[in-house]
Formats: sequence, C-alpha cells, structure tokens
Amino acid sequence: MELILILAAFGGGVFGSLIGGTTAFIFTGLIGLVGIALSLAGAGDVMLNNIAFGPVFGPHVAFVGGVAAAGLSGKKKRALLQAGTKEALAEAEKHVDGADTITPLFKTVDPSVLLVGGIFGVLGLFVNHFYANILGLQMDTIAFTVLTMGIICRFIFGTTGLFGDKPQDVKRYDFDGNSLTFGFIWSLSLSAIIAYACQQLGINSIGFTISAISLIFIYFGLDFPVSHHVSMVTGFATIALGSVWMGMLFGVIAYFLGELVLRTFSSFADTHIDMPAVTIATLSFIILTVLS
Repeated sequence: MELILILAAFGGGVFGSLIGGTTAFIFTGLIGLVGIALSLAGAGDVMLNNIAFGPVFGPHVAFVGGVAAAGLSGKKKRALLQAGTKEALAEAEKHVDGADTITPLFKTVDPSVLLVGGIFGVLGLFVNHFYANILGLQMDTIAFTVLTMGIICRFIFGTTGLFGDKPQDVKRYDFDGNSLTFGFIWSLSLSAIIAYACQQLGINSIGFTISAISLIFIYFGLDFPVSHHVSMVTGFATIALGSVWMGMLFGVIAYFLGELVLRTFSSFADTHIDMPAVTIATLSFIILTVLS
C-alpha cells in the first residue's frame, strides 16, 4: 500500500473528526453523486471509487475517524464530569457525548481527539484492504469495516458493553404496530424508486448517495429518516440478482433488520455502532455471497 494512501487516510480521519462523522458522510454522498455523474458521462470511476469511497471521504476512513474521536471525547467528558470541580465542568462543556456523530469536534480544541480520528482513519483503510483484497470477501467490505471499527471503539472508549446498559424496567424491543406499518410503507416506496433507478442506470450506489446527502436535513432540526441502509441493500439486490422485485424485497428487509440492530447495539450505549453499517454488511453478504 502506498504511503500517500496512508497519509490521505490519516487526513480523512482527522477531517471526519473535525467536522463530525455524519457531516463527513454527507460529503461522501455529495462526492459520490458527482462521481456517478462523471462515470455515466464516460469520465471513469476515479471520483467515485478513489475519493468518495476511498481514503478521503470513504465511510471506513472519515466516518470511522469521527466515531472514534467522539468516543474519546465522550470518555474525557465522563471523567471531567466525575471530577466535578468548576474547572473540570467548564472543560467538559467542550466535549461531546461518545455516541454523538453529528457535532463537529472542532469545538473540543483537543489535539488528542483529532489524532485518534486520524489513527482510526488509517486503521479503517487497512481493515477494509484486508477484508476486500486479502480475504476477498464478497460483501460490502466498507460497511463491514465501519461495523468492526465501531465495535473496537465501543470496547476502547465505552463503558456500557457491546449491547448497551439497558435499565431493568425498559423494554429493549419496544415495537408497536403503527410504527412498523409506517416503516414498511416508506421503506417499500423508497425501495421501489431506488430499484427502478438502479435498473435504469446499472449502478447500485445511486440510492445510497442520495440517502447520504439527505441526512443534511437533520442539521435543520427536522425529524428525518436514516435510509441509506435501505437504499444500498436495494441497490445490491437489484443489480446482483437482476430483479427490481428482489431489490424491493431486500429494501424492506433492510428496514426491519435495521430496527432490530438499532435496539440491539445503539440504544443505551455511550459510543456509536452504526446501524446502517451492520445492516448493509449483513444483507450484502447474503446477497453477494449466499444468493449470487
């Protein structure tokens, strides 16, 4: 692996920490959509593969860097709050909760936070290389890397364990029929749109990039769905299995699996394990390895 790739990954991890993991992921979507447009125009896949999904804005680098940096910041915040002195409480205000991937960590003015982000960006690059090029896994190795690094962050920086510290009097799987029906309708409808677009363009990531960009609405204070797991799984199934109907089916499955994953790993926890990454990694393995 070239040194410049490692340096770029360090920079990507630092930048993801500086602006926040979710913000970096929105850039992934924006640049990915530009890359798809360039690819369709005959300009090649460099922008898509080497920039959007490479060592600059690839989720396994920039988003992972933001996740790790937030985990360290959260650990520091807990220690400062426990100290309880006036100075410690004032310093704690500069840090974020460990599961917060939205707040830019520029506010911490803490060099160690950025350094950890950069280190995890490099680790993400190596782990994805190991999964994709050495093991040759037939799945979304970027999502699998995000999952792997999220688990590592949980054990290094967290205190709540892999499955979170659920209170005894709270139900983990608090589903209700109305919410599930609502989710079924929007995931089926989104999958139909994405499956059609993927079939027409022959590109499985078009929906993923659009869903990634749509997360920008969260910053306006709106209640807005996280949907890139549905979009990406729909794309994989539509292209790999050659069927819009299978794309729609797997898109709906992605929604329901995501809800289970959210309550299993992401609730009651003090670091971030990414629900879409778990969902995409799991279903991409089934689609690309088991069924293809």
